Amino acid sequence: DRMQRLKGKKKDGLRAVRLRILRDLKKYRLAVPAFLLYAVLTTVFLGTICPLSALTGFPCPGCGSTRALFLVLTGRWSAAFYYSPCIFLWILLAVYAGWQRYVRGKRAAGALPAAAGIAALMLFVYLYRMAAEFPGSPPMDYREENVLARLLPAYGGLMRRLFS
Repeated sequence: DRMQRLKGKKKDGLRAVRLRILRDLKKYRLAVPAFLLYAVLTTVFLGTICPLSALTGFPCPGCGSTRALFLVLTGRWSAAFYYSPCIFLWILLAVYAGWQRYVRGKRAAGALPAAAGIAALMLFVYLYRMAAEFPGSPPMDYREENVLARLLPAYGGLMRRLFS
């Protein structure tokens, strides 16, 4: 009888997790396709998903994060750290927030301040890398094919003289 109750609780728990996930998928059903459309269009027409890099040619504090996530998912941890040292903190925060929201059914207490702290750390890393490594190899490189360089030839010329 006790085993049946435990199985029942587990089944109810899994059903609750599934329902929470489905509720969020329904709630954000337009956001995911909109982001994917943005990602495809900006990559095809501007050569990058990063709006700052597309507009100015300069990397942003998040440049390299997508590659870093892919590298983590494929087991290349040190390469991921090179592209985005904070990627591991973001992953831990996402796991914590997902666990709290979907498994426990609660708000992820402290997630917003943690995200702000990680973002501040990313900004610090970015400023250091801009001073020490820019222009260098990706993600800390200058993209000559940017919108401002196309619209303002003087901008493109100045940036080429400074960074090429």
